[in-house]
Amino acid sequence: MKTRSRIALAMLSGVLEPLGFAGFGLFPLTWIAKVPVLLAVRDLPPRRAFGFAMIYGLIAYFGGYSWLTHTFTTFGGLPSVAAWLGAILVCAYLGLLFGILIALVRHLKLSPVWSLAFANPALELLFPNIFPYNIGASQYRFTAITQIVELTGLLGLTSLIGMVNGAFYELLEARLDHRRPVKTRLLVPACAVSLTLAFGLLRLSQIDAQKHPQLTVGLIQTNLDALQKLRNITALRAAHLAMTSELIAAHPEVQLIVWPETVIHSPPPSLPRPFIIGAIVRETGNRFFNAALTADDRYDKRSLLPFGEMIPFESTFPSLRRLFPFTGRYSSGSSLNHLKAAGATFLPTLCYEDIQPSRVREIWTQSGPADALINLSDDSWFGDTHEPRIHLALATFRAIETRRALIRSTNTGISAFIDPAGRIISQTGQHTRETLLGTIPLIRDASSTPYMRYGDWFGWLCVVVLIGFVFFKQQSIKAIDHRQ
Repeated sequence: MKTRSRIALAMLSGVLEPLGFAGFGLFPLTWIAKVPVLLAVRDLPPRRAFGFAMIYGLIAYFGGYSWLTHTFTTFGGLPSVAAWLGAILVCAYLGLLFGILIALVRHLKLSPVWSLAFANPALELLFPNIFPYNIGASQYRFTAITQIVELTGLLGLTSLIGMVNGAFYELLEARLDHRRPVKTRLLVPACAVSLTLAFGLLRLSQIDAQKHPQLTVGLIQTNLDALQKLRNITALRAAHLAMTSELIAAHPEVQLIVWPETVIHSPPPSLPRPFIIGAIVRETGNRFFNAALTADDRYDKRSLLPFGEMIPFESTFPSLRRLFPFTGRYSSGSSLNHLKAAGATFLPTLCYEDIQPSRVREIWTQSGPADALINLSDDSWFGDTHEPRIHLALATFRAIETRRALIRSTNTGISAFIDPAGRIISQTGQHTRETLLGTIPLIRDASSTPYMRYGDWFGWLCVVVLIGFVFFKQQSIKAIDHRQ
C-alpha cells in the first residue's frame, strides 16, 4: 500500500472518531472508527504503525478538543497563534494514546478483535489526561447498551467497542486476503453485544418499575459567562434572585432551588426555598475556595481546573503568573461530605469533577450512598462550542454508576436532569437564559452498585492481561533469538 493511501486511511479514522463522539453525536461511527487505521498499518511493524496512528490520534483529538483555542485566548490571555499552537500540542500529546494503542496491536500480533478488547481499556485507564474521557461515552444516548457501566464502568463499553471494531476489520481483511473470516472473531463480539443489550433492557425495565419519593427542583441559568461574573458579581447575584422569584411565582410547588458554580460570594442569600448554590468562599490567609453551599453545609472543590482556577507549579515558578494573568488563585478543598437540603442528601461535584468517576467514588466511600447527585458547573470557559455537550454526555454516566439521579446546573448551559439510567429527562439550551423545572427520584435505600464497590476492576484486569501478553511476547522473541 502506498504511503499516501495509509495517510488517507489514518486521517479517515481521525475524522470518524470525533464525529462518533458525544460532541457531534453520530455514535454508530464509533463502532467502525478504528477500522481504516487498522487497514493502514496491517502489514507494518509497530514503529512504523505508530507514526500513522499518530496522524489518526492528532486529528481525532483536535476534533474533540478544538474548543481549547477559545479557552486559551479568552481566559488564558494568549494570542490566537499561540492558542492554536497550544491546542495542537495538547492534542498531539493526547494522540499518543492512539499511537501507542495501534503500535501495541501490531506488536502483539493478535487479531484486533482480541487486542483492542483489553489494550484499549487498559490504556484509557493508565494514560494521564487532564480531562478524563472514555470512548464508551460516545454511546450516552444508546441507553440499552450503556447499562453495563454499573458493572464494569465505562471501560467495559470501551472493550466492547474495540471488539466490534476488530470484527469489522476482520471482515475487510478476510476479503483483502481472499479468505473466509475466522468465525470466532465474529461470533464472540456478536454474543458480547447481544448479552450487553439483554442486560441493558432488563435493567431499564427494572429501574422504570421502581417507585421512589420525588423531589421537584428548579434550576436557574442566567447565561452570564465567566468574564461577566468577574466584572460584576453583584449584578449576577441580583439576576439569580430575580429569576428565582419568577420561578417560584410560576411554580410554587418547587422544593429545591439550585444555582450554578461560583455565582455569589459567600454568605448565601436568604431564599424562600431550600437551596444549593455555587459560591466563592474567602478564608483567612487570603485563601479562596470554589464551593457549593446550602443553608447549613458546604463542599469545597477538590479537583481544580489547571490554567482556569490555578496555575500548575506556580509556587515553584512564580513568573508563570505573567503568562496567565486571568487564571484564578483557588485552593483545593478537603471535604468529602454530602450536602443536605430539602430533606435529602446530595453527593456534590463542582465543574469537571462530574467527569471523574474516582472523585464520585471517593465521596461515596467516605460518606456513603446519597439520595441523588448534584453538579454545579460553568462551561462558559469553553465558549459556544461542542464542549458543553461533551461535558453533559460524560456526566450522565455518573448516574448509571451510582444508580442515582443527577442534577446539573450551569451558568450558560447545558443544565439538565438525568435519571438513574443515565437518560437526559430534560435540559436547557446552550447559551440561553432560562429556568428549568424537573422532578427527580430520591433513592433512600442505601443501595450501591458493583462499580461503586469495586471501581475500575475491569480496567485493571485489562492492564494485567496486557502486561501478561507483552511479557509473553518478549519471552517468545528472546526464545527465538536464543535458538538462532
